[in-house]
Amino acid sequence: MRNSLRKIALAAGAAAAAVTLGATTASAGVAAPTWTIGPNASQTFSANSGTVTLILNGIPMTCTSSAAQGNLASAAGTTNVTVGTIAPLTWSGCTSPFGPVTPVADTSTPWKLNANTYSAGVTNGYISGVKATLKVLTCTFTVTGNVVAKYTNSTGVLAVSNNTTYKLTVATASAGCAGIAAPGNTPTYTTNYNAVTPSGGTTKPTIVYTP
Repeated sequence: MRNSLRKIALAAGAAAAAVTLGATTASAGVAAPTWTIGPNASQTFSANSGTVTLILNGIPMTCTSSAAQGNLASAAGTTNVTVGTIAPLTWSGCTSPFGPVTPVADTSTPWKLNANTYSAGVTNGYISGVKATLKVLTCTFTVTGNVVAKYTNSTGVLAVSNNTTYKLTVATASAGCAGIAAPGNTPTYTTNYNAVTPSGGTTKPTIVYTP
């Protein structure tokens, strides 16, 4: 009887080991979810925008254009996956009802382009690590946080906006900012970066998700 039980235990153990080995082998053959950048898996890019609008406490601050450079790279994962970085970024021709505005982006730590969802050539995600200083009249304030980002393969347009999840917040404000900006304020920011292209090339980058 004891020998019979031992044989049964050994057989059960061998069967479990075989199932585990089979599952491990099968898992090894399944590719991880991947965000693939084309035409090259890793590439630099440049992009220019049209009008940029930042509205804070009902006060519009607009720029005629913005220019960005950065890097794109394929990456594995499902959501909140970093597929690119942005540095540097500049704004031009900025003004407000109070006069000229001088915004300076802090990209000493590159901003990150993160992917969340993909459908029919459109990637939805966000840009994190945003940090900038703005000066208008005697007011100097900084904004930090995230912005919504949507990239369309067919047009090469990166649309930037904000929502309740991905937004900017005024982090600091000087004494001269009364009535203009105060810590905790959440400005809106919108623009489209057009003709995103590899630096020195003409082919629009693509982002494709493979689950």
